[in-house]
Amino acid sequence: MPDFIVPGLNPLEIPEIIAMVGQTIPVCHRVLHCDFFNPMIALPTTVFAPRDLLACTAVSRTWRRILLPILWRTYDGALMRYVPASVLRANSIYFRTFRDQFGYYHCGPFLTTVLSKLTVSQQHDWAVPLMLSNPALRHLTWTGLGKPFLNLEYSALAGLANLRDLCLSNWNLSGRQLAVILCASPRLRRLSLSCVDGALNLDGMLILFALEEISLGYIPAKSQCLLDLVQFCPSLQRISFLGTWVPEQERDLLSLSSRMRSSCPDLISIHLSAAYCFGTDGFNTLEDFEYAALAQSAQHLSNFAAEISHLGYMLTDSLIDRFESLVTIELGIRRRRQHQYPHDGGGRRLGVDDQRDEDLFMDVVNTARILSSCSRLRVFRLSSAENLIDMDAALELFATPWACLGLEVLSLGQISLPPTTHLDCRAPVSSSFGEYGWFVQPPPGSTESKTVVSKPAPSSSTPSAQALCASNPNADAAMRTSHQTKVDLWAFGSEFKRKLLPQVSLLTVLRELCLNQVKYARSSASFAETGPLV
Repeated sequence: MPDFIVPGLNPLEIPEIIAMVGQTIPVCHRVLHCDFFNPMIALPTTVFAPRDLLACTAVSRTWRRILLPILWRTYDGALMRYVPASVLRANSIYFRTFRDQFGYYHCGPFLTTVLSKLTVSQQHDWAVPLMLSNPALRHLTWTGLGKPFLNLEYSALAGLANLRDLCLSNWNLSGRQLAVILCASPRLRRLSLSCVDGALNLDGMLILFALEEISLGYIPAKSQCLLDLVQFCPSLQRISFLGTWVPEQERDLLSLSSRMRSSCPDLISIHLSAAYCFGTDGFNTLEDFEYAALAQSAQHLSNFAAEISHLGYMLTDSLIDRFESLVTIELGIRRRRQHQYPHDGGGRRLGVDDQRDEDLFMDVVNTARILSSCSRLRVFRLSSAENLIDMDAALELFATPWACLGLEVLSLGQISLPPTTHLDCRAPVSSSFGEYGWFVQPPPGSTESKTVVSKPAPSSSTPSAQALCASNPNADAAMRTSHQTKVDLWAFGSEFKRKLLPQVSLLTVLRELCLNQVKYARSSASFAETGPLV
């Protein structure tokens, strides 16, 4: 018996061991329910069914005393919709995490006073009493109904001095309410605001020294002062614009970038979703110089993610300027509509076809510049909703050697596949991913065996392209499916493959590779042979 166990004490009565046992027993199960509209279809549903853990609470009083707080630690209205209200009310004293955004299932009241995380809606009558009885609340997500704060709601929110994470959405504020709420939570680290209207000014706002992350959703025209929050956040590290739309005539991203550069010296992460830069007609309205200004606003930029209309030279230069700190780049390309193509910089309005071809080549050239300049890069993703990278233009990716030899994640898409008439089925396949220790990753849940080739196969055993075409007569359609076979890489063309495979082999710590939404996995044997970078 170990020395730390008192002689004569049953190990199964040690509270720490009992708690560890309770935390490993699942309390939710997936069950099949008939679809309401089609009884012939069974839909999987996750429900709260803690039979096993309930059985453990009957072992002894000690087990019951320790396991009941674990059993009822988290309340989820959707998962617990079948639990009787009387049972929930009696055990609500154990709730530490509370999540109910809709309020369709239980009407309360709930007796807990030890909540640390609360997710509720304004339609809950018991939301305010629950907040008032839990002054130590640290995480609050509160969704409104587009109405102003009632006096009791406002005072309850302003009284939460221990908040670390605050998420408000669909609220209508007035006057200095936002400034008062934020100043009342000096320990706030993360702030998320979406569809918050009426924030006209930030008069009386104090410096939020603890705030490290800001996430802004849709910003109405009457709440433009939310963009001024950054000047009160000297410790800001991450800022996200998610689903935000600012009318073009009222947008001043250059001024915002200047404020972030002067007020947020610790800023390392910038994320812009497409909706932030979309106008009323549904296309990207941000220009290359605006993206570049945002990238330059962080002196130690580590993560940059944005949805753009094209990868311009100014944004590329700004990212390359941060090569010493840049670790993650994630770019999604969505082309502009025909009536929104700009001039070429010299006053001449470019044609649609000319502009699209120029953007196409620009994307590839600037991608190659990033890969050959940012030596500390670990994650690079370039995605698109359509085939935007022409096969011939894609060869420019390998015009110069890549400097990011420590790359761990590489995702490129969409690379236009050559038409079937351009595929020479008689040409032999000189190499494959299998020879470099890679294989096509099967879809989740697939029983397909993963054939891993860790060493180069003899040339005689390499199948010819003719045999591959014969085994798959509908090759052109198969190449465009989401989960493709090992023929996929061959479909990119011999020249592209000949340059890509040796380049990938130099990325010795690459663990995730995705081409045209097809994921490739690396064999453990191949990784063991190459080893990580020193």
